[in-house]
Amino acid sequence: MCYYSKAVTLQCTKDAQIIIVVSKVATIPFMDLDSIHFNGDEPNCSAVDTTSHFAVYQFPPTGCGTVLKAEPGVLIYENRMFSLYDVSAGPYGMITRDSRYELIVQCKYIGSTVFAVTIEVGPLPAPSSVAAPGPLRVELRLGNGQCVTKGCREEDVAFNSFYADADYPITKVLRDPVYERVSKRDIAASSKGGPRAHTVELVITNQE
Repeated sequence: MCYYSKAVTLQCTKDAQIIIVVSKVATIPFMDLDSIHFNGDEPNCSAVDTTSHFAVYQFPPTGCGTVLKAEPGVLIYENRMFSLYDVSAGPYGMITRDSRYELIVQCKYIGSTVFAVTIEVGPLPAPSSVAAPGPLRVELRLGNGQCVTKGCREEDVAFNSFYADADYPITKVLRDPVYERVSKRDIAASSKGGPRAHTVELVITNQE
């Protein structure tokens, strides 16, 4: 009787056979054993034995898309196993995140010694965002600065003071200039850190 752990077990024999035993409970959610495949889709790449919890695969190092990587004094036979997760429907729908499982299997032959290596391939992390989302505040104010000295230009002092809420509605004669200040403050943290603020001052004239 053979015992296999609750994982993916790789055996590399000295007579050049690759044996892979896959447990359904090797992943959470459970692995869908019927979806397992390798680099190659040859007829002899299907499971040689299955149960409700395990699937057994056996093929030579030249089959199922296995790649030979030769290094000084070392022969490495490498393949990749792919599968889907067994995601069942529930009362609130299905969970489809992390729907693919990938595992690299290697058989290393160094002289008369054989090493079996399995490497789980994880998904690439998402790139870091340049700016995080945050509140955006836009403020529009009308300037009411007035000249009180001789030779003063109104546009030079228009933004020294602003109309208050109690002053609205504001009545203007046609063609009178309107002095607007638009301030935008982005509270999101930029790539350099800290909030960003931007102010634009506008003068609207000759509006028919």
